[in-house]
Amino acid sequence: MKVKICGLTNYDDAALALELGADILGFVLAPSPRRVEPAQAARILARLRAEGRLAGRETVGVFVNEAPEAMAAAMAETGLDFAQVHGDEAPADCAALSFPWYRALRIASPEDAGRASDWDCGRILVDALSASGYGGTGLRVDFVAALAARDAVREAGKEFFLAGGITPHNVFEIVRSVSPDGIDLSSGVEERPGRKSPDKLEHLFSEIRRTREEPKDE
Repeated sequence: MKVKICGLTNYDDAALALELGADILGFVLAPSPRRVEPAQAARILARLRAEGRLAGRETVGVFVNEAPEAMAAAMAETGLDFAQVHGDEAPADCAALSFPWYRALRIASPEDAGRASDWDCGRILVDALSASGYGGTGLRVDFVAALAARDAVREAGKEFFLAGGITPHNVFEIVRSVSPDGIDLSSGVEERPGRKSPDKLEHLFSEIRRTREEPKDE
């Protein structure tokens, strides 16, 4: 299972996430309390690359209802590996993008999970539908909806990532009950928006190790 730490705004948090075991670093390039400018993300990534910290890791930029040309320019400036398309974009709009991307789907019910097959990408990230924002809300996906989404995403031949309300305190139970291919955390490991908590990050990765080491109940 892959672990994505998102909403990063500074080098220290990104470096610590990698040191503890993060597979994917996420940078929000959309309106948000965690927003970073492309130039800022580029500086952080350049330093991490120069230090050899990004070998075998993935970097992602989060975009919400952004023009394709602006997305392409930000991807080129930062050198990010993937765009996470997290707004109200249509499948045809995404299919025309000229850089690697995957789709974030905000769902509220099991019926929403059927949209997974609409997207021509290799990964679907499922987040909770919230009226307060497009992500980082701390709202958890309904369990039944998460299972329906997992099955629909895998039936479509895609990786299933789960986001929304995951914290060090519930990650063991979520991973054991849903078995996602990856998880995405932002607010769940923060001291405040845009600043990660070292203690919460350490607790998170300790719990993730526990999910891998402890036998499952029969």
